[in-house]
Amino acid sequence: MNLTRSAIKVFTAKGASSLIGFLGIAFFARELASDQMGSLFLFQALLGIIAIPANFGINNAVTKRFSEGESPESILSTAILLKGLLLLPFVAGIVLFQGAINNYLGDDLALLLIPALILQESAKLTIQVLKGELRVGETAAPSFFRSLVYICVGAILVWSGRGVRGIIYGLFAGFVVMLVWGMWKSSTTVGLPSLGHARSLFNYSKYAFISSVGGYFYSWVDIAIIGLFLAQSDVGVYEIAWRVTAVVMLFSSSIATTIFPQVSQWDAEGVTKRIESLLPEAIAVALFIAIPAFFGVVLFSRDILGLTFGTEYTAASLVLIILTGEKVIQSIHVILGRSLQAIDRPDLAAKAGVISISLNLVLNVVLVLSYGIVGAAVATAFSFIINSILHAYYLSKFVSIRIPYIRIGGCVAASFGMAIVLYIVESAIQISSLPMLLLTIGFGITVYVGFALIIPPSRGVILDNMRRAVD
Repeated sequence: MNLTRSAIKVFTAKGASSLIGFLGIAFFARELASDQMGSLFLFQALLGIIAIPANFGINNAVTKRFSEGESPESILSTAILLKGLLLLPFVAGIVLFQGAINNYLGDDLALLLIPALILQESAKLTIQVLKGELRVGETAAPSFFRSLVYICVGAILVWSGRGVRGIIYGLFAGFVVMLVWGMWKSSTTVGLPSLGHARSLFNYSKYAFISSVGGYFYSWVDIAIIGLFLAQSDVGVYEIAWRVTAVVMLFSSSIATTIFPQVSQWDAEGVTKRIESLLPEAIAVALFIAIPAFFGVVLFSRDILGLTFGTEYTAASLVLIILTGEKVIQSIHVILGRSLQAIDRPDLAAKAGVISISLNLVLNVVLVLSYGIVGAAVATAFSFIINSILHAYYLSKFVSIRIPYIRIGGCVAASFGMAIVLYIVESAIQISSLPMLLLTIGFGITVYVGFALIIPPSRGVILDNMRRAVD
């Protein structure tokens, strides 16, 4: 498997999906009030939180066991059975507590969580199977078309007056496309379930579950707590800022997705040196994008939110800066975290997750009550820094982690040069429209790449990966 080529495929699909998603969210935000957007985001947050125990880490366990070469047919059927059993109590709980859920969401949406949960978990399982088959690049297309169908169907229904429900119906349609595509592409058929494979999956998933709690917590716990203590409009404003920062994670998450099955295979074969040589290259590439994004957001946070989504969303400009800085750290963490799980030590990833989750929860409650949505951003950023440090410490016990400081320094220097040029441009012209903002951002990207090609360490990041892509 060509890791660079697979990462580019995944990144291209994720980039296109994020662009479509970004345009869709911008359209939804302009068509619906911020409190309606808050109801949508709370629905998605609750869906993500329920999915944590409903999946119990089974999806990650499937990828791990597939990549190790165990009986894939039996693993798949066992995983389907386990996931079905896990879903039942949550479906029953949603039905029983639908009144309280509707009050929390601010709309009559509770029962829609049931088909959303079933479709989401089924679709994600097919993608994990493809990853386990070491066909990571082929997960790009179904992920892209899921986003495309979701936004297109949602936009049509919102435009026709269906409101938040229309967006959720679009979500259903996207999951159906992803599910069908994944089943079509997978070469693994369903075999007989096995108690032995159930134990094998559970032995991995019980730790992967805690790690996934950490991931979902950082995605949704701040939204859930803001929904408890603040207004739904605050939820909408905060989540819009979060969605913008998600763009920063595109390439690093693509790299982490790509290297997981390969690192798992190398670990099973005992070739630790190959893992150690891969990690610094992966980190350098991830930060090549994350670092300049932070500099750009510091300069244009109010313009990005106000011109794209509306003036009411500029209240989250400081939140956007804080969360983008956090994404720089997360770009390293996602690679170290997936590598730690790939070497079959999800227990250590789980320990780091428990510590940071507890810290995140306490800080969110305290800081949201004291400082509102800015407090939520600070809580998330600080707890994630701790989480990243712990993951690096645990991984370093098994493989040597070499941080590519020189290449990172080159990226920082190129980003600083870009920021100076953009500051001069911003001082000379008034950015008063979205097209002008997009042109300025495009110009900034060009300037950054130009500086990166001039500075030897950052030039090495570009040229080395270009060579790998064409090999």
